[in-house]
Amino acid sequence: MNKTWYFVLKLVTYITPFLVFDAVYALIVDRDVILALSFLFPAIWVLFIWTIFMNYPPPSNLSLRESFKIAALGWLLMSVVGGIPYFLSGYLNPLDSWFESMSGFTATGLTMFPDVESLPRSILLWRSLTEWIGGVGVIALFLSVMYRTSRVVQTLYFAEGRSDKTEPTIIGTVRKIWLIYLFYTLLFAFIFYILGAPAFDAINISMTALATGGFAVTNNSIAAYPVGVAIAMIFAMAFGGISFVSHINLFKGRVREFFSIEVKAMIFIVLFSMLISVPHLMSVMGMTLDYAVLNSSFHIVSALTGTGFSVSDLASMTDYEKTILSLMMIFGGAYGSTSSALKLIRVVVLFYGIFWYIKVRLAPRSAVIPFKIGKKVFEPTEVRDVSIYTTTYLLFLLVGAMILMLYGNSLADSIFEVASAEGNVGLSVGITSPHMPVVEKIVLILEMWFGRLEIFPVLIMLADIFKR
Repeated sequence: MNKTWYFVLKLVTYITPFLVFDAVYALIVDRDVILALSFLFPAIWVLFIWTIFMNYPPPSNLSLRESFKIAALGWLLMSVVGGIPYFLSGYLNPLDSWFESMSGFTATGLTMFPDVESLPRSILLWRSLTEWIGGVGVIALFLSVMYRTSRVVQTLYFAEGRSDKTEPTIIGTVRKIWLIYLFYTLLFAFIFYILGAPAFDAINISMTALATGGFAVTNNSIAAYPVGVAIAMIFAMAFGGISFVSHINLFKGRVREFFSIEVKAMIFIVLFSMLISVPHLMSVMGMTLDYAVLNSSFHIVSALTGTGFSVSDLASMTDYEKTILSLMMIFGGAYGSTSSALKLIRVVVLFYGIFWYIKVRLAPRSAVIPFKIGKKVFEPTEVRDVSIYTTTYLLFLLVGAMILMLYGNSLADSIFEVASAEGNVGLSVGITSPHMPVVEKIVLILEMWFGRLEIFPVLIMLADIFKR
């Protein structure tokens, strides 16, 4: 059997327990047999297909190219299977179901449901579960239950855009990540409940906040809850946007190491963005100081971490505010977190590179000036990779925005919506809806897929197909 499809099919089987759980939940809570079968059918279908191939001996090694293809196809097939319950239950058509599922597993948060409060609880729970699974990563879920260390594990881990390793083995690292992830989910669910959110809501928004996903169970997102929930949510979103390596250091009592370059960059960006945003909200939007501070800090953290929750109507904001949030969505959170987009370390390297280049040009030709940020020295190849990825990322963003502009959307709104999809954020200015043209839906689906996998696994897969 082909190595790629062996692992792709095996990856998809790892969401079947969640489908079965949701089927039981639909039967007990929603008391809807058809809804329960809508979750049970894709689980049975996936397991049936896997039983045909499960007796094949597992491949002993994988090239990085093969791992990239597995990551790209695995996320794609996962989103298709995850969308089946939405379609079978009659709530969405096939394309909208795929959109909703891709938005979930990529932890984006853009939705095809205009009225989520009318949905059954099992559907709401499934949306949250897809984001919670996708937040850490489908491959990370897969590796967390493997019991062997091999070249296969290493290449699959790197293919999903990870390089952080805090334990002797990658599997050990992944399991520690999941334990911390589960702990924070339960902790913030309890905090939200104490602050006034209903128990079901608290669990769901905690899952999607730590996943930096943004699926809400109310039509008004976080604005539906007391202000204390919104303030606590800022910290939950920030925790989701911080690297798991930093969290592991925090749990080990290494507080100083928790404040890495990326954490410091996050604090600086948030404070600076608030400094230029709050006065504008007060003078132009007519907000009071306390509401302007809450509105600004909440949406900036939501956009920067790629969460996508909101406390007000973003469509009513000026282009100035939309531009600030668009930049936040392009920057993204820390590397090794549940966030996507460019990642803060790349942003730091790019901005530092400007000053480093000026310093090199002013120094004598014989001078050797290392590219050093903090205690880390970056090799020229690392800086090159950052530049190439950033250029590619912005190119895909501009192409997507231009396509949306063809359908009559403004430049600011088009860039905002595509930046939200590609950065796996979920904030929307009103373009995303069940009534948007099919081409726009497909563009945003692809942008979410590209962004979650950091583009190149998908490009490598496509290049390999065309090469053959």
